[in-house]
Amino acid sequence: MRSPRPDGRARARRIGPRCASLAAVALSLAAAAPACSQGEGEGRIVGTLDAPDCWTGAFELEPSFLAAVPYRNAITLRIQSGSDFQNFSDGLTILINDRTQIRPDPGRGFAGRYREPLRVDLPPEVTPPGTPVKADSTPALVNMTLYLQRSCRTQTVTLQAVDEVTIANDGTCNAPPLRGADPTQGCAPDKEAPGGVGSGRSVIAFSSISNGKVDEETAAERLNAGCFDVYLADPREASPGGPPPPCRGHLRGSFSFFFERGRPSQPFP
Repeated sequence: MRSPRPDGRARARRIGPRCASLAAVALSLAAAAPACSQGEGEGRIVGTLDAPDCWTGAFELEPSFLAAVPYRNAITLRIQSGSDFQNFSDGLTILINDRTQIRPDPGRGFAGRYREPLRVDLPPEVTPPGTPVKADSTPALVNMTLYLQRSCRTQTVTLQAVDEVTIANDGTCNAPPLRGADPTQGCAPDKEAPGGVGSGRSVIAFSSISNGKVDEETAAERLNAGCFDVYLADPREASPGGPPPPCRGHLRGSFSFFFERGRPSQPFP
């Protein structure tokens, strides 16, 4: 298991050229796509985790691979340490279910929702065992999954960002301050998310989302950028009709990278 950097700072690296496959994340939060596109940029993710038999305490993901996979109106952002297959890596996936509800569109008079804090939660169809699926008229536009397949080699560990968690008083869900990672401030680079527990609710804000086209007139149209403050949980620990699941992690992060069309991903030569 990797240890966090002693100085507690997030580290960003320039993106490498290799493209790895995009596997389906736990609980069907992302679907397979025909191609994996990697771009240049940087990212920072820091916080705390409480994943039993895997990782407890301060956590820092050192992103060196950022990719975007568009599919119809959806787009999956993948922020990962290393460019190996997802099954053997640590990383984070951000699924934007419908970017047309966030990205500005002057053609239809839609001003967009950039820099607006958006709720991050499980899809409505993902419920704890024994809990019936209920209709949700306003489902979350964004789903997020942290996978720790490299750090937790003896088991498959994924944690999901949820709208609300139950926070214990032991400090396991305190996240450190991180500049430019406060969604309530629209990801302003000179603003710093305060340390500690925070609001207890998962939010993300985007300042740019690409539309999956490489022939845009300007590079800015291919930029994916934003910041988040999310709380992680294992949905299997939620009780039907009971309180929210216990907090298993609190992460803050920011990312900025350009969409680039890559070669189709495949696990074999």
